[in-house]
Amino acid sequence: MDDKISPELKLAMDADGYMPYSSLYLGYNASDDSWMLIIRHSGDIDDLEGDILNSCVYLLGGYAIVNVYSYNIKRLQEEPRVLYIDKAQYYSYGAGVAYDRYISCITENFMSKYGLTGEGVCIGIIDSGVNILNREFADDAGSRIVMYWNQNTDYERTYPNRYGLGRIYDQSEIGQMYEDRRLPGVMGEQHGTEVASVAAGSNIGVAGKARIIVVEQSLERALPDTIGIMMGIDLLVRYSMETGTPVVINLSYGNNFGAHDGTSTLELFVNSVAQMAKVCVVTGSGNDGGRQLHTSGMLGNVSYASIDIAVAAGVKNFGLQIWKNYIDSFDVLVYSPSYDLVAYLTEGQIVSGAYYGSTELLGIFQGPSPYNVKQLIYVFFQSETGDIEQGIWHVRIAPKSIANGIFNAYLPGDSYVTGQVAFENPSVYGTLTIPGTASNIITVAAYDQVNASITGFSGRGFTSDNAIKPDIAAPGVGVTVSYGEYGYGNADGTSLAAAFVSGCAALIMEWGIVLGNDPFMYGERVKAQLIRGAKPLGSLGSYPNRYTGWGTVCMENSFKGLIA
Repeated sequence: MDDKISPELKLAMDADGYMPYSSLYLGYNASDDSWMLIIRHSGDIDDLEGDILNSCVYLLGGYAIVNVYSYNIKRLQEEPRVLYIDKAQYYSYGAGVAYDRYISCITENFMSKYGLTGEGVCIGIIDSGVNILNREFADDAGSRIVMYWNQNTDYERTYPNRYGLGRIYDQSEIGQMYEDRRLPGVMGEQHGTEVASVAAGSNIGVAGKARIIVVEQSLERALPDTIGIMMGIDLLVRYSMETGTPVVINLSYGNNFGAHDGTSTLELFVNSVAQMAKVCVVTGSGNDGGRQLHTSGMLGNVSYASIDIAVAAGVKNFGLQIWKNYIDSFDVLVYSPSYDLVAYLTEGQIVSGAYYGSTELLGIFQGPSPYNVKQLIYVFFQSETGDIEQGIWHVRIAPKSIANGIFNAYLPGDSYVTGQVAFENPSVYGTLTIPGTASNIITVAAYDQVNASITGFSGRGFTSDNAIKPDIAAPGVGVTVSYGEYGYGNADGTSLAAAFVSGCAALIMEWGIVLGNDPFMYGERVKAQLIRGAKPLGSLGSYPNRYTGWGTVCMENSFKGLIA
């Protein structure tokens, strides 16, 4: 039954004690010993609520968010209709528009020829929140924001929603707030406002007349997590299904934990629900290209491999994931900075209570899940009384029987760590963040549109199973953004590159669906159209490549052949 539960959740449940603010316990409520979890299920599970489950929120695609007491998780595993149980993960933000648009072939000639503005399409911004009073989100009729879900406010039964979380404001309520100069949400709205202004700003955005739905993420420790993101996607897909409106879903998030082959819980969910409505899902390739959070290697039968991790002062907990081919067999030994053997992991083993000073190591060596052929070794470092011992920690991989030999290792980004943690021998390739390795997402890298060059920060492909990602690149350096009510400035990041492509996708969907030229212009069809129009960048001569995928976005090229 342990194969039905994620290794990280299993490790958290087997650990000696609860540590508040540790990523290992995200979703755990110590006051009543309960967990908020993600499950995949088959068929109706209403009868489990009030027995095994305290609450259950159904999502599309056979997923649900459940609350369950710790002592009932074993019973949940034994329930045949429950296929898999996972815990939430933290996600972090991937942190002259006229020129940006021009360089992406959205010229005056393009605009006059096609007359596209995104009208009739809705762009969903799942982010830190948006300042609805910003002039970029209004037209002569008032606010273009048609729905705002503040996941951070207290839930009130007077204003029910199917998720039992926060407050969802409809278009009339948003309109009144805009008139009264009031905000529906106040937490960390700058990033979301910047992203929305690039995708759908009236003056500086790509799709200046698109309608907007905002999902202000539920923030714990000022960071979003899997559950809030999945609920937001569910809301937007249902909106498209119920209204018939084409929707672009913009995800400016990244997480480094998973096999990086599209098999994480969030990615499987996106791949499933993205095919249920007229939607496109767009995300960035992440900003970890130069952050030393990924390494990889090749093992032989007689040669070991070493992974060295530099831990700076002030780090209280972090996890290390090592993904390997299941056919290979090896052990993992963890040594302290002074080369003391602290933990020894072998197949099928769970380690806890391995100490070096005040630093405790937890580890699990689990078989493949029902959705991934690879095997995960997960090691979690934590300290109850202070910080993890700083210095170079050494992880040695000792082969036993090797047929494939390839392994990939990942450290968490800002979403987990209180200080700096980095590999001493990193690999810049394979630095895409999740969900950017999902197949049914348009994954966007950032490039320097001013100098026509790649950037050091943009996550690089390919996926761990060599699928082509990113799909395309868009402007991501010095992009003009708006913030607050009236502010303008410049910002960098794959979040903005993704927002740029979200606006482009809205224009293509407007031409196809809204204007009646192609009723099937959504999902992978939009991605294909963007890729078909991509143009080369500078001296990069081979396409697709790990930096820009199939090239940089060029809307004029993407429309060639659509309209003579």
